Amino acid sequence: MKYFCKEVLAFALVLSLQGAAFCTDAAAHRQTLKDAQTAIDATKKEMTASKWYPQYHLAPYAGTMNHPNAMVYFNNAYHLFFEQEVKLPNGKVLPLWGHIVSNDLLKWKKLPLAIAPNEEYDKDGVFAGSAVFENNLLNIFYTGYSEKKVNDKTEKTETPCLATSKDGWYFGKSANNPVIKGPPGYLDIEFFTNEFFRDPYVWKNNDKYYALIGTRYEKTKDGAVLLFQSDDMRNWEFVNITAIGSKGEMGSTWDCPNFLHIGENDLLIINPTGIKPQGKMFLNKYVSGAFIGKLDFNTGKFKQKGPFALLDYGFDFYAPQTVKTPDGRIVIIGWLGMPDSVLHEASENWSGLMTLPRELKIVDNKLVVQPLEELKQLRGEHIAHSEVKINGHKEFSNIKGDVYEIETTVDLTNATSFSIKLRESKIQETVLTYDKATQTLTLNRDKSGHALKGEREVKLPVENNLLKLRIFIDRSSVEVFANNIAMTARIYPDKASAGIKFVAEGTAIIKNLDFYSLKSVYD
Repeated sequence: MKYFCKEVLAFALVLSLQGAAFCTDAAAHRQTLKDAQTAIDATKKEMTASKWYPQYHLAPYAGTMNHPNAMVYFNNAYHLFFEQEVKLPNGKVLPLWGHIVSNDLLKWKKLPLAIAPNEEYDKDGVFAGSAVFENNLLNIFYTGYSEKKVNDKTEKTETPCLATSKDGWYFGKSANNPVIKGPPGYLDIEFFTNEFFRDPYVWKNNDKYYALIGTRYEKTKDGAVLLFQSDDMRNWEFVNITAIGSKGEMGSTWDCPNFLHIGENDLLIINPTGIKPQGKMFLNKYVSGAFIGKLDFNTGKFKQKGPFALLDYGFDFYAPQTVKTPDGRIVIIGWLGMPDSVLHEASENWSGLMTLPRELKIVDNKLVVQPLEELKQLRGEHIAHSEVKINGHKEFSNIKGDVYEIETTVDLTNATSFSIKLRESKIQETVLTYDKATQTLTLNRDKSGHALKGEREVKLPVENNLLKLRIFIDRSSVEVFANNIAMTARIYPDKASAGIKFVAEGTAIIKNLDFYSLKSVYD
């Protein structure tokens, strides 16, 4: 299927495509989407001229891009949905589902907005969920959000809902919505309030469909996920509490669950809020990580094999979505941001990025996160250096900028530490440091630009004293990959902060240093 879209096409197609099984207020839904798309189109040229607008990361033309909501392979293309907030001419801010598509996970095209709030059950927002292609329909499960006043208090309700499409462009909401009813008491306990019953992740196993729902056990304020099953994706039955925290140590709410089967293992991805810090680990209020283990479909319980492992050790990675490629790889894309992040580009009427697509593996019962192999196709001009000794500070006159990739191997045999100062100037720098004695990799953004502070670190043993790094810089972001882990952060340096400086205590040898300019992902 060929994808092309710069303007919203005739939304009258929706009714003929979707049939009578959908809600009767489809016309209002179409008009809401059309108004939002018009607001985006009116400002997109202005937004893409921003000094912080990325070249090879996904970002909105206008409004706020929050976390991804669903990713699915459908009609020989990858579809990615995401939360998007759009300000209409009347001043109202609408939370919707944005929609982009790619044939190769590199070049992306923006499609018409997918769903918007317009029914009683989702009148105040359409939030996170997932997608399943089945029975020649693209089924998207989302969280419908509504508020009402009860005795001078605001009662918030979140419920899983369904919308479907035959062509992957235009969606109709199910007449059965909300399709997973809630919140009743489960197993003779009042498990959650109306507010915490969200983010349905749906998949098929054998001849049944399963859904994980993110929630909170209200009695102890522990995060949890619940498992439901269905024969038709419209009628669901509760199976069990699949996993739950203990004594608040794993956070108060588990959002945006994902479930994957990789090799002999299952992977349960969760996004806890308020997980307790352990030393210099789990310093973010919101984290994304996973348990390796096995899901018993009969009991609905997940048995973990090892500890909770982060998917990213930096500042800004949240609520990822996953998809399996036709050749069997697992691709993961997250929000390059956090719910409480101050996004300085918002002053220019746009905000939010997606991370680069990454490949997710399990090797020796450990998570492995690596840049997607296809990213090498974005490489342009190549500058190389090799066998360079660093004792103190070193700069290369032909290596600098605000959009690039660095791939390097550094011999630390005679060095105690090694740093790379990125987006460097007299007053600004983002510093990546490896300390050999403590075997820690640290990302510091105390001087990264506008109102950013802090440091994140991860234990990183290296073999034969060789530190291997891949670093992606894109105007207002940095993504670091080292020894199968990732560290990600937003940064807001001035345009003039384009230097790169290498620093060693002792003598480090840069075995190879490959610097690449990178092409745009937009046509």
